[in-house]
Amino acid sequence: MNWLRTNRTGGKARQRNVKENGEVILKELIECCDGKYNPIKNFSSDQIIKATDNFSQSNRASRIDIYYRCYKGILDDRPVLIKKGKYTLDTKEICRDIAISSMVSGHKNFLKLLGCCLEFTPPVLVFEYAEIITLGPLITSRNMRRIKIAREVANALTYLHTAFSRAFIHSNLDHFTIFLDGNGIAKLGNFCNCVSIPEGEVFVHDDALKKYHDFRTNTLKQTHGLGVCYVPVIDPEYKTTGKVTTKTDMHSFGAFMLALVQVKEVDDELSMSSDMLRALAELFIKPHDDALLPLHHHVSKILRKFGYAEVMDSDMGNVAASPVKEFFRLALRCIGCKLGDPLISMIQVAKELRATEKSTYGITDEL
Repeated sequence: MNWLRTNRTGGKARQRNVKENGEVILKELIECCDGKYNPIKNFSSDQIIKATDNFSQSNRASRIDIYYRCYKGILDDRPVLIKKGKYTLDTKEICRDIAISSMVSGHKNFLKLLGCCLEFTPPVLVFEYAEIITLGPLITSRNMRRIKIAREVANALTYLHTAFSRAFIHSNLDHFTIFLDGNGIAKLGNFCNCVSIPEGEVFVHDDALKKYHDFRTNTLKQTHGLGVCYVPVIDPEYKTTGKVTTKTDMHSFGAFMLALVQVKEVDDELSMSSDMLRALAELFIKPHDDALLPLHHHVSKILRKFGYAEVMDSDMGNVAASPVKEFFRLALRCIGCKLGDPLISMIQVAKELRATEKSTYGITDEL
């Protein structure tokens, strides 16, 4: 009898969760998508529990979790990535992720949403399987094409900024929001802090970004050596004014590009000393006492300290440079270093990356 009573109570709780979570998702879909979105399949809690072996540690898909715990599972005879929100996320933020993911799932450079389970609080998300990108595996990968990965992420951000009547700003881009599928294609995900700029405007005031970065810094203090940038990847303009713009994503994207530069195989192409690369890499693995200063301050200081100030030379625009140096300089421009023509949009960044990729590999994809 106790088992029956518990089962009935659990059933009522799941029904209540479905109703309450469904209402929040509907509000987010109306606000973000004007009610136009790709179909979202609803999985049962039994399916999710079976697929993850009751969220077993052995099925964890990531060493580091900020907002989600990610699990690898099998649903409908296909591998899937199952994301379970941590206590730090509220239902509205997860439902925002579901809504935005449903909007962009048709684009190849976004993590494809397959469905969700509303019986949990907060809801559980189900995606096509892809691996979370971290620097560790990339360092040992001889054939890692960082330019291609960066260009694909830039394509995704460009789509967010331009494909809809309002620009959507990802606002929390970092390694833990980027995934690689089995074909090595980069996928952008995690839209819990995504904000939209009202139609006809170029910015919106929002305090969620600062909250996210403060939380991120506190969460990742013990993750030395895992490709985490401790100095601010937050846009200095946002930090000063509270205004979220398309450049907010551009700055974080530049930090991601700099992280890719740390990959071991670029040493010879950049002709930089091991001490120089080690100092640059420490920005991504070691907390700094002066972490309140912007990222471009730290990078410029390191380049000058080790005698590589010519990389910062704005007169190099007409000088032929290796693709890796072009990539490096573009990253510096994204984070605010005054090199060459100012960057005004992610589409400009994506085009420059596409040109660099074409000159390197002789191939390119459309935006």
